[in-house]
Formats: sequence, C-alpha cells, structure tokens
Amino acid sequence: MPSFVWAQVVLTVVHPTEGQQLPALRETFILGEATPGSTVTVNGAMLRVHPKGGYLAMVPLQTGPLVLSVQAVTPGGETAKVDRRVVVAEGWTELPAKPFTLKKETLEPMEDIVLSPGDPLRVFFQGTPQASGEFSVEGVMRHVPMSDRATSAASTGAVRGLYEGTYIIQPDDEADKAPIEVVLKNRKHQVRAKTRGRLTIDTGKIPRVGVITEDVAALRTGAEGGYDLFLYKGMRVQLTGRVRGQRRVRLSSLQSGWIKDASVQELPRGTPVPRSHLNNIVLTRKPESTLIRVPLEDVLPYRTEQSLDPAQLTVTLYGAVNKTDLIRYDPADTLIRQVRWKQISRDTCQILIEPAFKTWWGYDVRYEGTTLMIEVRKPWTRAGIKGMTIAVDPGHGGSELGAIGPHGTLEKDANLEIARALRDALESAGARVTLTRNSDIDIPLYERSRIAWNNQAQLFISIHCNAAGPGENPLLVNGYSVYWYHPQSQALARAVHAQYGLRTRLPDRGLFYADFAVNRMTQMPAILTEQAYLIVPEQELLIFSPAFQRTAAQSILNGILAFLQPR
Repeated sequence: MPSFVWAQVVLTVVHPTEGQQLPALRETFILGEATPGSTVTVNGAMLRVHPKGGYLAMVPLQTGPLVLSVQAVTPGGETAKVDRRVVVAEGWTELPAKPFTLKKETLEPMEDIVLSPGDPLRVFFQGTPQASGEFSVEGVMRHVPMSDRATSAASTGAVRGLYEGTYIIQPDDEADKAPIEVVLKNRKHQVRAKTRGRLTIDTGKIPRVGVITEDVAALRTGAEGGYDLFLYKGMRVQLTGRVRGQRRVRLSSLQSGWIKDASVQELPRGTPVPRSHLNNIVLTRKPESTLIRVPLEDVLPYRTEQSLDPAQLTVTLYGAVNKTDLIRYDPADTLIRQVRWKQISRDTCQILIEPAFKTWWGYDVRYEGTTLMIEVRKPWTRAGIKGMTIAVDPGHGGSELGAIGPHGTLEKDANLEIARALRDALESAGARVTLTRNSDIDIPLYERSRIAWNNQAQLFISIHCNAAGPGENPLLVNGYSVYWYHPQSQALARAVHAQYGLRTRLPDRGLFYADFAVNRMTQMPAILTEQAYLIVPEQELLIFSPAFQRTAAQSILNGILAFLQPR
C-alpha cells in the first residue's frame, strides 16, 4: 500500500490496488487516508474526508487502462499526489461491419471436453453482426446452425454478433478428441476457424472412475453452479463428463454434480464403480450422544438433510442397495426414537433418523474405514450458558489479512480483538471458551471446524468485519449482518441479529442463509457475524474502539441467551 509523506502530508490509496484488474463496471469505490482536514480529489472530483483523515467514495470508470489521480491539499497548503493505475475489462463491444471478422480468441469450447449421450454441446464465438454462423464436429454432425444472441435477447440494445449453437449428443455418436469447426458467412464473405477444445464422447460402456485427492472437495450443481454436497479424500466416484476444468460426477441414475478437475484423479480404465449393500445398523448410547453405525463395503458419497418440524435427519447414500435385516437399538439410549431405511432408486438408499427430542443440537457424519458413523448430539437443556463450551473463531489471521480499512487497519487484528472481548463476556457468564486462534497465525477454514468439534463445543461463533466487492457501493450498503447455513443454526442467527439491532445503532445489512465454509459444520449450531464495514471510515474507528468491541460481544452474548430460552 503506497504511502507518501511530505512535511506531515499523508496520502494513501488502499483500494483499488496498483494494477488491479477490475471487471466491466461503471464505477467502483476508492478508499484510503489523508492528513486530517485535507481536501482530496480523484481525477478532479472532490471527496468527503472524515475528520480523522479516512476517505471512501465512488468513482466512475471507463474500459481499458485507467489512471485514478488522487490529490490532497492540507489546510497549510502542502500537497501530495498518488496515481493509481488499474485496468477495467471491456465486456462485449459490437464489432464493425468491416472488416468481416471472426474473433478466434472468443471461440468456445476453449479446452477439450468430454460429454455423454443426452448432453448439450455448446459452441460460441464473436463475429461481424448480421451474418450467419454454423459449426461442425468431425465424424459426428455437420452444419449445426448458430444464432445471434441479440435476436433472442429480452432487452433492446443487446450487443450483436455473439453467435451460439447447440447440439445434443446422440446415443450412437462417437468421438475421440474430434475437432470442432465454425463458419461465419454472408453474401460476400466466409471465414472458418477451429476451436481449441476438441470433443470426446463417453458412451459409458466402460465407466471412468476417479478418486478424490483433496481433504474436502465441493460438488457443484453445474460446471459453474453453486455448492451441492461435499466429497472427501479417498472416495471413488464415477466420472461422466468434463467441461471448463470441471469433471462431472455421477452420483446415481438420477443425480450428478461437478467437481474441479484438480480435486480428482482418474483411475485406470476397468476400475470398478463404487457400490455397496446397506447392511445391519447398530445404535450405541454415549454420554453426550448416540452413535449409529452403518456397515458398508465401500466408501460411498452421501448427502445429509436436516429438518426441524418434524425433527428428522436424512442421510442419502449414493451407490447403495439395501440389505438391512436388523437395526439394533440400545435400550439405554434416550435420544433416538426410530431409524428407518428407504430404497429411493435402484442405486440410492436413504437412512431416516427420527430423534426423541424437538431441538437439534448437532450431528456428525464420518467414515471409519468403510463404516459410516452417524453421531447425534444431546441437546443443551440447562438454563443459561454456565458450563457450556463455546468456540469463538476470529476470522482470517497470519497471511490471510481479510479486509483493509482506510487507515491501513487489518480485519484479522480487529477480529481477534473482538473475539477476545467475546471470550471475556462469555466466561463472565460461566461458559468455557475455545478460541480457534489466539494469535496472528494461519488457520485453514476446515481446521477451524475441527478445533471446535475436537473441543466438544456446543456453539460456534465466527467473528468478522465486512468489506465490499468491486461492483458494490459501501456508502449505501454497510453495517452489521449475521449468516447461517444449517436449519439448526437459524434460530441462533436470528437471536444474535436482533441483539445487534438493539445495541449497535448501525445500519442493518441483513440476516442471511450463506454457504460459508465455517457455517457448513453440522456438529453444533454455527453462525458467522460481521460487526460492521471496516472500509467505511466511521465504522473503521468504531471497530477498533474497546467500547464498541464490548458492545458487539454483549450483543452476541445476549443473542445466545435469547436463543436458549424455551421456544
């Protein structure tokens, strides 16, 4: 972060960073610090400067290389200047009628792809408008028409000359790295080009099988979709496609998902597809939980779904066929009312767990060898938090700085200070507190969950301070917010969110369902809290104020106590 000082003149630019590549935006925010009382301009436009010297403003952008010239003049007349160079993406710009052009660098697919019968093959390029396009796949199909996206766009003014065509792979199609050729033509001109990506068709006659190589790998709903479920190191999966650096994983005859190519290693052809019988199930009572053992013959992918009313946990096993004759209950167990199974398709089986309680307090699903272990935790039933173990997670740390404020303050430092304030408040109320970090060190995201579970925490609270993305306006959207993922965590998030509103007097950024890594833990109610926006000068000063840190801590404590009240 460049800083310039002449005779007490201070001028810094925190965002955007030097050389930053910005998306195709009309405006973004700029923030930094100047000598208090200075007049600050960006490309001639005056900015508002906080009395302590921090500034935050929105600035207009134009495509291509751009210089944001920031100047400051102190009350005494001293001056300082910073030129911040950025590059703004162009987006799609309509090509002129002449010369007749097909932009080869826009051709898609850009890399080799693997598809199966029934899959769509999509081909795209940009070229001169008001022409006709088509593509052919060697040995598969010729003269597939392509249309200009602008002709089907809902809004007027759409960029013309973006050509796209689709072909559905047929059961008798065969291709092994077949080239794809496109043609753009009009009455006078014709241009041909080949895509960099070639097509292979996987008929499925000899299944492709891979093994997960990462500790935790996210399976997405599509090649560019959202998270669906998670796969774990050592799991074998059937692979049925490859697009844009993603591999398609077949879960069952009805479901599939996509995983990063780097997360899976393809095994030699002929490796068997993972399959198993669902064998006899055994329940065992433990002091604070009940353990459900499900013996399998292979480590299968699974999905867990929790419902609150009625209370039920559904574990879906992909590649499983039921062979359960017996389910052995523990007579001393008081947590589980019933365990059932259901074969929902020829290769997918479900385990349905109905607890004897009404309020979920966490569960853990894991493999020990090829035995699936489902551990259901006993709910917290005491009044208050005396004796409760609570994991407090100061976000970021070490090389992970988090957000940076106008004065160069770091989110990782603020998170740790607020987490310590929360620890003190919780301990004063009788709780035992585990900090996932108590110093400036790197802690991987999934390790934070492990720390909480290894310490048998009953609640997990992650502490953060917010920032904004390049296309957001933090002058309009800022303040506190709370995030949850699993149903068992929603009531806690609501209670804490309500207390922020009562105590902080900051804008309400909102209450969110959010697929954050620390929120995904199932072993206990878990929430992530954003105290305020570190990049807003007024809120930056608040965040590092001991009084505000105590207020944020008390808001969380009061929220926890409200959550524990009978519902």
